[in-house]
Amino acid sequence: MATGMSNMEVCREKLLMASLKAPSQQHINANLLVSLPDFDKSRRRSTIHSYTLSNYHSLPHDPETLRTVREMSHGKALKNVIVLGIAFMFIFTAFVSLQGLQSSLHIESGVGVFSLSSIYVGTIISCFFAPWIIQRFTTKWTMVITFVFFTGYFAGNFHPEHYMLIPLGALLGLLAGPLFSAQATSITTIALAYAEHSHISDQDHVINKFMGIFCGLYRTSNIWGNLITTLVINKNTTGAGEYQLNLSNISCGSRYCLKNNSSNEDLSQDLITTIDNSTKVMLLSIYMGCGVMGIVTLISLFDQHKRRRKNHHYNDDELTSSEIFLSTLKMFKDSKCQLLILIVVFVGLEQGFMFSDFTQAYIACTLGVSQIGPIMMCFGAVSSISCILIGIVASRHIKRFAFIVAGATFNVGLLIVLWLWKPTLDDVPNFFVVAGCLGLCDAIWQTQTYTLFGVLFIDKQEAAFSCYRMLYATGCAIAFGYSYFLCVQTKVIVLAGVLILALFLYCVIEMKVQLQSQHIRDIVAL
Repeated sequence: MATGMSNMEVCREKLLMASLKAPSQQHINANLLVSLPDFDKSRRRSTIHSYTLSNYHSLPHDPETLRTVREMSHGKALKNVIVLGIAFMFIFTAFVSLQGLQSSLHIESGVGVFSLSSIYVGTIISCFFAPWIIQRFTTKWTMVITFVFFTGYFAGNFHPEHYMLIPLGALLGLLAGPLFSAQATSITTIALAYAEHSHISDQDHVINKFMGIFCGLYRTSNIWGNLITTLVINKNTTGAGEYQLNLSNISCGSRYCLKNNSSNEDLSQDLITTIDNSTKVMLLSIYMGCGVMGIVTLISLFDQHKRRRKNHHYNDDELTSSEIFLSTLKMFKDSKCQLLILIVVFVGLEQGFMFSDFTQAYIACTLGVSQIGPIMMCFGAVSSISCILIGIVASRHIKRFAFIVAGATFNVGLLIVLWLWKPTLDDVPNFFVVAGCLGLCDAIWQTQTYTLFGVLFIDKQEAAFSCYRMLYATGCAIAFGYSYFLCVQTKVIVLAGVLILALFLYCVIEMKVQLQSQHIRDIVAL
């Protein structure tokens, strides 16, 4: 063992000397140094984790980035992550509450789900422009402008017609892609700056931790949004009672088919009577107030963190608009991105299923629309707490690969339950259990897929997260788009099939990275 250790140290010294003599080889040699086995590690690492350390061992060293690193204390980093999480919490408290009611309140001709689908279609298109928009407006002001559009969409629901909600949804979608790309870029940049400021080598854990804190705060929007829904809708208990009596002939759960259901007209009338016009005005006014609070919080408390490319000899402004525009498309040439396509699309499909089909076909159909809020609060609470625990505690001790495989296995079992379950009025506890399980799955997918993109594509964050959001929005747009036309049973089967195939492709990434890491070790051994 002593001989092996000494040979390893000699190898490291030779690589360091070579890098000093040949500056052009510094990056390659640094990669080899990082990929050498480390006998002092106190825990096992994912193969992706150990491989990608060689790809993002440092931030750019231009003066602006170095100043950001010097100033990025733990308090400042945590403050910015918390402020960003709170700002998103305000906006999505309103959006989650409205989204959960769209499929039930605006059921005529599917105007509610179609407006949501238009948001995600717009998001897909906007992802092509996201790097350019972020470069021009910076991450902070990209998020501020998008929050203004969210508030406008809330106002548009005062008049829920196709010609009003669908165009507003599309306009919002055109900035939703840059919004989440800017958010993910901000969190990753803050995490890397803090890691370098504090000389923390385990950057993956820092990204996981900050992403977990952000997602935990952001996901509490499910709690507050559905609390608003519950308090407002329960004001009219008579309408809710009539609604349940009229559902005696409707098949709920996986048997639910919205388009083929002859009781749609009666169902729509019952749903509309549960909220009178004055209550609706109050509800939408609360949404708009949340939007304003999110805008004020972000403008006044969040620090702008400008970021340059790692090749700091060139300024970002020297890139042409066409190069910036095509940067997202070029991501799809990367084999790692290609293999991750389905897993991100699945996250979007399941999110759409949760807010469109689960709320309507399971909760509203069986228990009444007044019960959507309490059950979705359970979903939000579990998702929020799980995000924080995964980001801060579990990610330090459990490999990402184990998280994703365990989450996928659990998710497949949950889909089987949703496919077989025939909900009744006596199943109230089961609704909360299923919602909690969906919240746990949501937390795993949100934290691990975001971190995976942040780790694998650290040199092209804006394009990578734009690509992520494009794929996520594609899944959501498909889910909301076919919500009106397919039976729930078919949608559950589609989700299970996509998840199984996505897990297989993710395992291929792990195997490829394992082989690449072994190949680097073989080169060093020579």
